[in-house]
Amino acid sequence: MIVKLFSSISDSKSFSRNTLIEEAIDKFLEESADFLREEHDIHVDELLEEARSERFDTVIFASSKRGFEETFLGEIEEECWYPCRVSEARKKGLKYIAIYRGAPVSAITHYAKIKEFRYDQQKQCRVCYFDGAAIELPNKIKLGNRDACFFVGTKYTSLESLLNATQTDDIIFG
Repeated sequence: MIVKLFSSISDSKSFSRNTLIEEAIDKFLEESADFLREEHDIHVDELLEEARSERFDTVIFASSKRGFEETFLGEIEEECWYPCRVSEARKKGLKYIAIYRGAPVSAITHYAKIKEFRYDQQKQCRVCYFDGAAIELPNKIKLGNRDACFFVGTKYTSLESLLNATQTDDIIFG
């Protein structure tokens, strides 16, 4: 009845039961976060970011054929990856790095354990240095139904998700 009443008096906005429920939940969550911050100095946003960084311990970047072999696999230079555009908030929770390899491979085939991120003056960017050699995944993770452009930006997932995937549709991103 309330939904019908709101819909009858509104010219520009349509109301549905789901819309009202979603708005009520959003308002409750916002007010609860404000209460926890003001009354108990608990910062929900920071706690959520920490939980996200613990769960998503792996960063994925995209590569061209030669860039992957020369850099990630260390054929020409020390095994590393760059440029690494990783947010400071996420950086501390990252333990692994993986690379989506473009055509003709069109798959994620290797990952490496992260030793550190360090700004390289010569390369003029942040570089990810590995703790050991790159490791081949048990399954080549094919592109699946995703477009290759999906991997243009930085993506975050978990190593567990990578190890259990056979195509990129199987990976949980966050």
